[in-house]
Amino acid sequence: MSTRSYRLVVLGCMLSWFLLGLHAPIVHQLTSRHRAPHASVLVAVAALALCALAGSWALLRAPGRQAGR
Repeated sequence: MSTRSYRLVVLGCMLSWFLLGLHAPIVHQLTSRHRAPHASVLVAVAALALCALAGSWALLRAPGRQAGR
């Protein structure tokens, strides 16, 4: 993975996790108040979770930098 693509994946992953954290109160609404948000919000949260997990997986799979390079 090139340095540029690695940086883009890091930024995308950070943004996805940040936005997913901002939407965490939706889980509280579902569990304690038994109120379901709109389907579009649930789809957006699922997409953010998928992007965050995929980005984290890609970062963990990226090979480490070697000292001689």
